[in-house]
Amino acid sequence: MTKARSWKVVLYATLIFVAGLFTGVLAGPHLFRTFLRPPTPAEMSRHILGRLQSRLSLTPAQTAQIKPLIEQTASDIDAIREATTKQISDRIEEAHSKTATFLTPEQKAKLDKMAAERREHMRHESPFFPSRLP
Repeated sequence: MTKARSWKVVLYATLIFVAGLFTGVLAGPHLFRTFLRPPTPAEMSRHILGRLQSRLSLTPAQTAQIKPLIEQTASDIDAIREATTKQISDRIEEAHSKTATFLTPEQKAKLDKMAAERREHMRHESPFFPSRLP
């Protein structure tokens, strides 16, 4: 392979890598939030009901009877997830408060900043943090 040709191959490979990196940086967070977020109660109930219909060959009457139960269950599961997420967040805040008792004023300020950054990250970036909470 000639020097000019090998240089072009390296250039093309580098350009492809940079384009992939750029695409990943831009699309990654959106894809993460879209595909790894917990399902909504409506999505969950549709999935469960569809599975029951196909696997059990439910009649329309059975589907109508089961649907409210499935919808309520999905709503309950979502409420449990939100409550659990809040408990975890509260526990982290409690640990920060207890940790702060051992820190200097400068360290406390840094810890407070870290806690604020974590809360902001959870509100905007985490697919598991309930987006409906303030």
